[in-house]
Amino acid sequence: MQNTALMPLNPAVSPQQVARILPIRANLLPREIIAGRRARQMRVFVILAAVIVVAGIGAWYADAYQDEKQAIRERDAVSAQVDQARAAQNTVAYREVTTVIQANKTYQTQLKALMTDDLPWSTVLDDLRSTGAAKQVTVGSITATIADKLSSGVGSQASSGATGAVVTLVISGTAKDKKTIAGFMTALTTVHGVANPYLTTAAQDKDKVSFTINADVTSAALCGRFSTTKCTTGGN
Repeated sequence: MQNTALMPLNPAVSPQQVARILPIRANLLPREIIAGRRARQMRVFVILAAVIVVAGIGAWYADAYQDEKQAIRERDAVSAQVDQARAAQNTVAYREVTTVIQANKTYQTQLKALMTDDLPWSTVLDDLRSTGAAKQVTVGSITATIADKLSSGVGSQASSGATGAVVTLVISGTAKDKKTIAGFMTALTTVHGVANPYLTTAAQDKDKVSFTINADVTSAALCGRFSTTKCTTGGN
């Protein structure tokens, strides 16, 4: 099929000539040639796009390769410094410092084993007295006796989550009445590491009541600088 188009009239041509000769422009190229031209143009466009993509990938690869080489150089420099430091540790000038550092690590390990059952006494006693003052009880004396089982691995039980009595307390004091003593005993159960409070004696003395309470300090209270559990409120 051929495409034809009418040309505009030429004013220099007379109407008689126009009637005899029709100005016609025709595109006689076959469709196959037109389609081939368009296909060649598309191929050129695709090739250019592919070249641009490949060039971009090549630039990215080159940049990554340079970064890798820089990282390898930095790693080698750090490794050389580490080797130099290790070699310096064995020299006479630094041998004494190295010996002291190793000895310090050994002492730290020994202290951790020795102070596994460390108990912050000042914190426990302050908590007991402040709890008594809050419940209008005067704490006169506190006697502590270390439990026999403390030497049989209570510290290891504390580190594993188990709790047991490590110290037995005898708390003596005075209160205005027995009801106040009962409130103090209830408050003792809220003190960290204190458990099983029970009244052993209570005697009326004029306008006050003297009492004696026994309680346990459990392994939950064990902590210290060198213990497995660090103290959150201080204490040694």
